[in-house]
Amino acid sequence: MKSCCHTSRQKEKLLKVQVLTHLAEIIRDEKIRLGRPVKSVVIHRDGRCFQSEMDGAAAAIDKLKSEGVVAADGTLTILEISKSAPVRLRLFEVQRARGSKLFVQNPQVGLYTINRNEGFLCSTGRAFTRRGTVQPLHVRCVLEGIPFVQALEDAYALTTLAWTRPEDCSRYPVTIKLTDRWLGEEASEFDEEALLYEIEENDDKDGDERASA
Repeated sequence: MKSCCHTSRQKEKLLKVQVLTHLAEIIRDEKIRLGRPVKSVVIHRDGRCFQSEMDGAAAAIDKLKSEGVVAADGTLTILEISKSAPVRLRLFEVQRARGSKLFVQNPQVGLYTINRNEGFLCSTGRAFTRRGTVQPLHVRCVLEGIPFVQALEDAYALTTLAWTRPEDCSRYPVTIKLTDRWLGEEASEFDEEALLYEIEENDDKDGDERASA
């Protein structure tokens, strides 16, 4: 797996040309690695995917198809993966013990439900010794290339890559986890630099005020 990091002046919504340029770069490298044209591309968007981003991704696929980098019948799928769902959904499993007593338990990891273009996936579950109620991951398919259920299965497979704790599980796919980690490191560096400059500016202002007094 290869990851590429690029900075942007846009806080949330990326420009069409940005997505086109960087996505084309990634897919060209992937074609070289595979040794054949790319058949399917799936984008995991942390949160909402804006129209300019979808337009840029579609333009990149069209351009790469004309170059032979993406197969002529290649597909593009875009998933929005939300850290918190506007409507919370709880999945559970009911089991009957010996006799007639019923027990309500957390669902088993991997359980999912799909309603048209929206799905809820239990990327954590009863197989792991974690306390509390399972919070299903909300995944929305805004552009379907491969079948949504197949894209959801792929997202689940990426949640199992809990590299820092192989014996544990992860609620988010590694695609989202890596992005969060990189953004966290960038934000920390930015805050330290901003603090340094703010201190220097304040010292200069204090010096000017003392001089004028």
